[in-house]
Amino acid sequence: MGCTSGCVKCFLNTLNTLYALLGLSLIAIATITLSKAPLAYIVFLYGLGGIIFVSSILGCCGICQESVCMTATYGFLLLGQLVISLLGIFGFKFSEEYIEKFATAEVQRQWDQELVEPGAMDLLQKVYQCCGRNSADDYVAIGRSTLPASCYPDEDTLKPHYLEGCVKKSAQSFVVLFNYSNDTNWIAVGITALMVIAAFYLVGRFRKQRIRYHY
Repeated sequence: MGCTSGCVKCFLNTLNTLYALLGLSLIAIATITLSKAPLAYIVFLYGLGGIIFVSSILGCCGICQESVCMTATYGFLLLGQLVISLLGIFGFKFSEEYIEKFATAEVQRQWDQELVEPGAMDLLQKVYQCCGRNSADDYVAIGRSTLPASCYPDEDTLKPHYLEGCVKKSAQSFVVLFNYSNDTNWIAVGITALMVIAAFYLVGRFRKQRIRYHY
């Protein structure tokens, strides 16, 4: 195999190694925050980390074994990731109003559960450092004589409680998350596009080499 193909193989395997480490890191973060973060975040991290790790290992194996089938599968997985990233940029624009509605619905669901199962809001209040649905007054309105410990920093009831409600704080967190994703999406698109081109280039080279071998 020529020098160009060797360089492409080294390029892809280097990125695959970094991607595999990234996938494992996401899985580790999800495991560490298993009891501290909302379930949706944990599932997202496990899913994303698993997909990145598996596709990276598949790519490394396909490239090292010069397998047309495995490398082509890896290329199509990268192509799928590229399409999803492009849809995220052009197809699904999240306005702050939409994000706030989403946050309100999520918090309202937990608040409704809090009414029948005290403590249901604890996780949200710890994660977002907030108190109540809209403010701590929500607990007074439902007849609670004291605020939950999760309404206080480090659950220390001697400290002042959080003043802002979970709707506002979670919406702010989601806005930051989506803005960060949007800012970094173009970088991910560029890197993934290069990997797709390199992967299918190697598929072509592996196929030609196999044809020459058989003849």
